[in-house]
Amino acid sequence: MNGAERYFALAGERGELGHAFLLEGEDPEVLKKTAGRIAQRVLCEKGTACGVCESCRAALSGNHPDIITVTHEKPDTLSVGEIRAQLVDDMEIRPYRSARKIYLVPDAGKMNPQAQNALLKTLEEPPAYGMILLLADNRNRFLPTVLSRVATLRCEEESGEEKETSGSARLIGLLRRLQTADAAELAKAASELKSDGVSAEETFELLTYLWRDELIVKAGGKTRLRFAEAADMLEDWAEALSWAEEDRIFAAIQEGKAKLKANGNPDVALEVFLLELRELLRKA
Repeated sequence: MNGAERYFALAGERGELGHAFLLEGEDPEVLKKTAGRIAQRVLCEKGTACGVCESCRAALSGNHPDIITVTHEKPDTLSVGEIRAQLVDDMEIRPYRSARKIYLVPDAGKMNPQAQNALLKTLEEPPAYGMILLLADNRNRFLPTVLSRVATLRCEEESGEEKETSGSARLIGLLRRLQTADAAELAKAASELKSDGVSAEETFELLTYLWRDELIVKAGGKTRLRFAEAADMLEDWAEALSWAEEDRIFAAIQEGKAKLKANGNPDVALEVFLLELRELLRKA
């Protein structure tokens, strides 16, 4: 979770979310991932980007009807017609599922002056449900009239600690819905972890720490958990699984790590483990 995401987490808790933001940063992939996670959090039924609710699942699959990504045909220009058709006019339609409707505008700095001017009225008087996230590498690409109507947040690449926090949140969200996930969902989840910059090796390390927490909970402890946010899930598992099954899962994690060190296919090793864990949980 980077600074921009922390801002939205705090603002959401306080009920102080605005309607128009400029996410500024040098790396377009970091901007896109940050905007996606912000949109997921804002629309989450629990307000936490839980990864489990119907809204989060739709957001993670890239199929949420109330998250709209504005695109452009010409590589260097985001035109007035594209802004009007995909954002200004579309925002007049109420959300399909959620309380809000969020527009992500990658390459927003490529809006020509006419496109920026077309956006001004919407920025100034949006419907209560509307939210706009402009993504750009430099705020100086925007007209002063646009900048005066948006809150600018810097998006830097995550540090190692922030990447682990982001990776563990996604992993825990996946594990919470593991029992109902099919093989395609598991493969996609493994791919999403990788796209977040969390390798299969790092995922197995997170799983090792998570299962140590699980064994602590199984033994009756509830303190000093590394992933305290997953305590409820771990308690459910501890009640459902026998000690033999707990040991088998921990051994499977170590086996997966060993396969990676032996130059095994990291994506396959992770997917095989997730499938094995899913079957054990289903039988418990």
